[in-house]
Amino acid sequence: MNTRFTCLAVAFAAVFATASFSNADMVDMRFLGTGHGRNVRVTIGNSTFSCFAGQLRHDFSNGTGAASILQGEVNTYCTDLYQHVSSSVQRFTVLPVASAPVGGAMGADKAAAVGNIYNLALGTQLTSSTSNDMAAAFQLAVWEIVTDFNPSLGASSLSLSTGGFRATQTNGASIWSSVQSILNGYLSAANNSSFGPSNIAAISSGSFQDQLVTIPAPGPAALAGVGLLMIGKRRRR
Repeated sequence: MNTRFTCLAVAFAAVFATASFSNADMVDMRFLGTGHGRNVRVTIGNSTFSCFAGQLRHDFSNGTGAASILQGEVNTYCTDLYQHVSSSVQRFTVLPVASAPVGGAMGADKAAAVGNIYNLALGTQLTSSTSNDMAAAFQLAVWEIVTDFNPSLGASSLSLSTGGFRATQTNGASIWSSVQSILNGYLSAANNSSFGPSNIAAISSGSFQDQLVTIPAPGPAALAGVGLLMIGKRRRR
C-alpha cells in the first residue's frame, strides 16, 4: 500500500470530516486544459467519437457553504460524455455523487462503485506525477461504471468491449495493454464492500460537463501542505 497517500487520505478526512454538502452549495469552475491521460475512441449509445480520457484541470473559486474549501487549480474526472467543459467561468452546483450526472443520475450503487475506485487509487490518479496510463485507466473506469455497472453482477458487468459504453484506441485497436491492466484493477474493486465511504462530490450543471472532485480537492498546493504536515509529524516521532 502507498503509505504516503494513505497518510494524505487520513489527513484530509480528519480535517474535513465535518464538511457536508447540500444542493444549495455552489462554486465557480473554469476549464484550464488537460493533464495526464490518453486520447481514445468511445461508443456510448448511438454515438462514436474520439475524446480525451484522463485528468481535466479546472480552476475553482467563489464557493458557498461547504464548497468554499474548493479553491484554485484542481484535477478532476468527468462523469458524462454528453456535454462539454467550458473555458469561461461557469456556476456549478455541488451534489452527492449519486445525483450526477444531471439529467441521468447514476444512483447509489454506481456512486458507491465510483467511490471504491477512488479509495483504491488513494489520490495517485490526481497528482502531476501519475502516468498517462493510470489517468486514462481511471477515467475509463469511471465512465464504464457510470454506464454499465450492475451490483448484482459486480465486475463481470464491466467491460470496454461490451455494454452501453465501449472504448478503443483512436485507430480502433484494443485499449493499450498497459492501460487495460490498470483498468482491470479498478474495475475489480468496483463491488468491494470492504472500502469505507469515499470523500468525493459531484460538481454539476445542466449545460456543462459534470465533474468529480475530492473534498478537499488535492491540488498541488493542498498536496504539498499535507505532505509537509505528515513529514513534520514523522520527524517529531
